[in-house]
Amino acid sequence: MTPTENADAAAAPWERHFREPERAFAQASELASSAVDGRVRAWSELTIAYHHLYFTANPLEAKPWIERAAARFEASGERRGGLLAQVAAARLAIVEGDADAARERLLALYAESQQVLAPEDRFWLLNAIGAAHYFTDRLDDAIRYLYEALETLRDGETSPQHPTIMSNLAAALVTVGDYPPACELAEAALTALARYDNPQLLMFARSNLAEALAGCGAHERALDIVQQMLDASEPRRAAQNHYLAIAAEILARNGRIEEASRCADTARAIHADFPGGFNEAHRHWADAVVADATGDRRLARERLSAAAEASQRLHYLPGECKAWARLAELHASERDFEAAYGCSCRLLAAETERLSHRASAKYYLLRVQHELSHARAERDRALAQRQQTERMNEELARLNADLTHKMIQVEALQAQLAVEAVHDPLTQLFNRRYLDSVMPGLIGAAERRHASLALALVDLDHFKHVNDRHGHPAGDAVLREIGRVLPMALRPADVVCRYGGEEFCIVLPDADGVGAERALASLAARLRDLRVAWNGATLGGFTFSAGVAVLGMHGTTFADLLQAADRALYAAKDAGRDRILVAATSAGTRGP
Repeated sequence: MTPTENADAAAAPWERHFREPERAFAQASELASSAVDGRVRAWSELTIAYHHLYFTANPLEAKPWIERAAARFEASGERRGGLLAQVAAARLAIVEGDADAARERLLALYAESQQVLAPEDRFWLLNAIGAAHYFTDRLDDAIRYLYEALETLRDGETSPQHPTIMSNLAAALVTVGDYPPACELAEAALTALARYDNPQLLMFARSNLAEALAGCGAHERALDIVQQMLDASEPRRAAQNHYLAIAAEILARNGRIEEASRCADTARAIHADFPGGFNEAHRHWADAVVADATGDRRLARERLSAAAEASQRLHYLPGECKAWARLAELHASERDFEAAYGCSCRLLAAETERLSHRASAKYYLLRVQHELSHARAERDRALAQRQQTERMNEELARLNADLTHKMIQVEALQAQLAVEAVHDPLTQLFNRRYLDSVMPGLIGAAERRHASLALALVDLDHFKHVNDRHGHPAGDAVLREIGRVLPMALRPADVVCRYGGEEFCIVLPDADGVGAERALASLAARLRDLRVAWNGATLGGFTFSAGVAVLGMHGTTFADLLQAADRALYAAKDAGRDRILVAATSAGTRGP
């Protein structure tokens, strides 16, 4: 998408909408009813749809506008608008409570969006993918996609999309309990939002900052942010329940029970109107903190239990951890140590899950922290040196240029090191270190969702003949080409690692033995058709033997699955190679 195409007149309301939502919405509404040109109508309808999704009290009103825009874009063959309409439909599915289906729909659009959509358009897709992972308890993936959205905007014009992503990352960090970097991100988002008229984003950034400050123990500053939130008069909307719950908590902690009660009342009413997302957990937490502050221990225990159970059911880790912790304290103060122990055990389980997500996402968090600290240091230095002589200003410009160059070099080195740490240098597939780090999380996620998971060990047949006949460089060329083909033949969610030599390990989430066999059979067909040119010759006809193990059927740990898959692999070799064998299931033997 060229800048000229991205700025055509038909899409003018869309280009303007995120910077001036109300004015762009008014313009789009007028054009949608009066314009003759079909493209103008389509872009206006898309703008109205996104406005309902993100800036009104009832996002469900976006549905007919999404359908109209999608139909017009399909009729005109305009793929950019069609992709954005599909993103909006998936985002609506998240609002309606079907985040799993939305995640799959969005991931299916990812590859095409890289080719079709400009960075500011691609932001909407990546932001929605992050939200879909967030609401399906895949926080490390949510943080990864949100950070990718931030990287996508790096070289573009500054817009409210930058603080939006920073606020979303702050929310994800609060969820995994990493409060200090969440504070920095939310503060940076608030600073950036000062130049835009976007009250919805301002409310979101303030609520994330208030919760992060409370998590850091900065209660006085948190109260100040809450007061700013409450002073802003906004119409009731679904997204407010988070900040109402945080406001109730902080106000109650400071003895302002009447104001906290009003927040809880509003949160309860919003939940009645908009029961999706985490609104139920927020509503119960607001009720619980008010009851706790009044000193009515029986009512406090009852409402804290409701908040804990709702948060656990909805996988909302911050609310779950806070509720179980306070319940354990109440029971212990009443010398009901058995109940306190039970709450502490559930708190430990929730905190352990938080730590697991935090560890998986730490690379991305450290990089964001690094960028924020450097940005803050440069800002402070510039403010100080601006008051000095012209000579010092020129020196500052030179230093800034040097620093920018060094930061680019450092970031490139960091990115290279991060890739090399978890990738095989020959095939560019993931390596065993990466497999060891992600398997506990994949197994844990499958067990929590009661989903299947299969692991396959794949070994190329008679690969030694390639090296003996054509030399090791030819073998390396074949392995490089196979490393390129393997991920393309599987799903984006599948994990493909080079396990050693000509052996590969493939992890297939949400796949049982039959599904794994089907996927591997398709892969076998691709490899059999693969041709690799080498010194005037063509190498091809590659086959493999594979052993498959299924979580629960062949073990509950990574080691169990590896052992079972390895036994099945050797059985496949002994049976004549060029076949897939499911562990301990002789009937599962079949040629690819």
